[in-house]
Amino acid sequence: MWPCLVMSAALLVVLRRDLPRKHLHRLPSLNPITLRRLRVVYCVLSLRCTIMAGASLHPPTDPCANGERSGHAAVPSSDVGTGGEDAGIPVVDYDVLVNGAADQRAQAIRDLGRACEDWGFFMVINHGVPEDLKEAVMETCRELLLSLPAEEKAEYLEAGPMDPVRIGSGFYSVVDGARYWRDYFKMFVHPELLHCPAKPAKLRDVATEYAVKTRHLLLSLATAISESLGLDGDRVREAMDLESCFQILAANHYPPYAGPGDVGLGLPPHSDHGFLTLLFQNGVDGLQVEHDGRWVLATPLPGAFFVIAGDQMEIVSNGRYKSTLHRAVVGGERARMSMVSMISPCLDTVVEPVPELAQDGQGLEFRGIRYRDYMEHQQSNKLNGNAALDIARVQRDISGAENCD
Repeated sequence: MWPCLVMSAALLVVLRRDLPRKHLHRLPSLNPITLRRLRVVYCVLSLRCTIMAGASLHPPTDPCANGERSGHAAVPSSDVGTGGEDAGIPVVDYDVLVNGAADQRAQAIRDLGRACEDWGFFMVINHGVPEDLKEAVMETCRELLLSLPAEEKAEYLEAGPMDPVRIGSGFYSVVDGARYWRDYFKMFVHPELLHCPAKPAKLRDVATEYAVKTRHLLLSLATAISESLGLDGDRVREAMDLESCFQILAANHYPPYAGPGDVGLGLPPHSDHGFLTLLFQNGVDGLQVEHDGRWVLATPLPGAFFVIAGDQMEIVSNGRYKSTLHRAVVGGERARMSMVSMISPCLDTVVEPVPELAQDGQGLEFRGIRYRDYMEHQQSNKLNGNAALDIARVQRDISGAENCD
């Protein structure tokens, strides 16, 4: 049986190197056990072919040795970005938002609204998520990405955007002729953490605890954001069914850069498909956000999280709060790692502008769209800024009238 499976999977690799794992179920006359075995063998062989081609999930210090550097995306020196500690990135004190006196809290709500309107990005301090928990989840995910054998990752390597666990690498995923300088791990953690790699052994427990803590923080921020829009605190949470929210945990690892130029792209400019993203990093800068037409390097305050407004924020606020474009740049001799916790509407929730934010329906900037459909649309296309929002954007003719074509 196994020799036949190996030959069959090898043929698939040769004939259709980009066959998504999720399409293997279409193969005829195979029972579930055989299908699962074929899927594993296919993924292992795919990974082996990648490694033989010089595009390992864990490349050497210089994966572009022997002069083969043109396949990686470099950042022109004129576009590297400015910023750092004096960039003016807004800071929100979470403790004041939830425990401050009435006048302090009111001011914090106003500051939060300005941050969402002007930047779509801010830092949150005094958030209550323990530093040892942050360190534990990052270390566990680092172990998964860098220490697990290829065969144990193979089941998740060919996963599609709606699969609950994904492992991948920009080193062999080519977009517009460029390879991006990143390895990643993504896992669905809410409403339920049904699928989790068996190793590292502590991953499930650590990820669950971290997901609970960060979800509580993000939901509290959603309440404050709703108030900053002049709405009841629960309005935005109810509109997107955030109590049953869809939550993703992700880890990004950016090895030391050895491509063309001094700085490369780990991730191209993009906006997030969800509602709110929480991010922290390992002390190596690299996150840049677009503000007033320029790229700003985000340097965090000690212990702070970055908070990034996603596309669903822009839709539900009727365009008042913008999803922010951001990217990851890599350079220097130290690897960078970031951890992401993102909450989004329930997958089957139709997200649309809160009616109170549009007068008589004449000022609607977006149509309603089911979040699952939006996510699949954004994840199935190349990252291109926030162009995915166009699928929900109301199109108007030159007179300003809505185009119903």
